[in-house]
Amino acid sequence: MKQMNTFRPTGDSDTGVTITATTSAANFPVSNLKNIQPTKVWKSATLIEHIIKYDFGGSVTYNGMFLNRINFAEFYVEKSTNDSDWVEVEHVTNQAKDEIADENYSHRLIDITGTYRYLRVRIPTQTPIFNPTYFHIGNMLVGTVVTIWNPKSGYRVSEMPKRSITEFRSGYISSVKLGKTRRSFSGTFDKISIAEFTKIIKTYQPFVLYHEFDNDKTSVYLVMSIKEYIRDYFMHSHVSLPFTFEEIV
Repeated sequence: MKQMNTFRPTGDSDTGVTITATTSAANFPVSNLKNIQPTKVWKSATLIEHIIKYDFGGSVTYNGMFLNRINFAEFYVEKSTNDSDWVEVEHVTNQAKDEIADENYSHRLIDITGTYRYLRVRIPTQTPIFNPTYFHIGNMLVGTVVTIWNPKSGYRVSEMPKRSITEFRSGYISSVKLGKTRRSFSGTFDKISIAEFTKIIKTYQPFVLYHEFDNDKTSVYLVMSIKEYIRDYFMHSHVSLPFTFEEIV
């Protein structure tokens, strides 16, 4: 299991990264990518090739990018030290919808190596896999991905749809879906060292959770902790830690 809890942009006030795009639809500017809310998206104004570029203002060595709420099947991630010569990081051609079949949702982790100043997503001309009149991105977070201890047997992933349930006097039950389905990740990190414990997110701020054991770059989610942290000590140098992380949608 891996996590990214330090990333850019850090929020709406992050002036250390400059974001540009080929076009932006009215009311959906690239500045939306500085907001952590996945539904506050950037949208393109056309379906020609688009480039969304981050300028970090100086050399960085972030090793991962999290793309969330995207609707295109093919894209390139490229890096540069001078905004002129671009090196391909990854070319994705088969991005698909999330496993929640009745929702338009797609996300992916990109591994990055080396030093660079500029990072861009290049979206070739194509028909989007959903929302077919524009491209969009909800989160484009670039940061440091670290390995944390895998949970013990019993790790659980739950899907939690929001529904309005009405029971009529006739006995009929009406179910209406409200909003988006989110996932809950719960389990225990068992008898981990104190050094490993310090790697695990211990705040209530959003972070990126990646299931690298799935061998699937789409098994990556924007989550946050919703319960208190409780440590059970073993021999004063190892602890067990139950956790519940809920997806931000």
